[in-house]
Amino acid sequence: MNKYSWILIGAVVVAGISSATWAGAINPGDKEALQAYKKMEQARNQENQPLSKSSRNVTLSDFSIQGAVLTEADKIRNYNDTNMQGLLSSTDEKLSFIMEENEVKGIVIATDTEPIMAGGEKTGPELFDLYENMKNTLGEDVNITYFSYAGGFIFVATDREGEESLWLDRRASTFLELPSHKQLKSEEVVEKIREGAESVVEEKTNELEMGSKSE
Repeated sequence: MNKYSWILIGAVVVAGISSATWAGAINPGDKEALQAYKKMEQARNQENQPLSKSSRNVTLSDFSIQGAVLTEADKIRNYNDTNMQGLLSSTDEKLSFIMEENEVKGIVIATDTEPIMAGGEKTGPELFDLYENMKNTLGEDVNITYFSYAGGFIFVATDREGEESLWLDRRASTFLELPSHKQLKSEEVVEKIREGAESVVEEKTNELEMGSKSE
């Protein structure tokens, strides 16, 4: 199975898109995910002991990012637009950052009622830096969204003029063979994702043909 198969079959399941929204009181999904993170950190540092002061003091960022999924490979390969958001569908998942004062410790992905995952010791700081970089480059009023790809993340930024740009973390950039942490045109990222979808569809077709011949 080639790398694009793993990209679209494995990682796209956790794809997401959103615009930043200010969080009010912590909801049950976020609360459970954060508690799970605290317990994991405590187990890592000192098994079967009360929560350390560091673990007790972690909280979530004051904003969250709503989730969505990337469409299936057949639709991607036939997509003729250059706008990334045309390839995405919303879900009720969202991403928040785990914070200890001003330090980013990880990420939480949850719905309002159910935790999805908590962790990302390396991913959290990188994504937060990427988020801040976009804000500093494009201005505070930029609309930022994200989706997950190949186990990494791609942020979609729309400025006040409606211009869309994309920013990749290191993992997503490796699979797409594009620069990470730099402002990219949406069309070049869309084209790379389309190439991956084409590869997946072709591989599935070949597998079906080989299966038919062996019967």
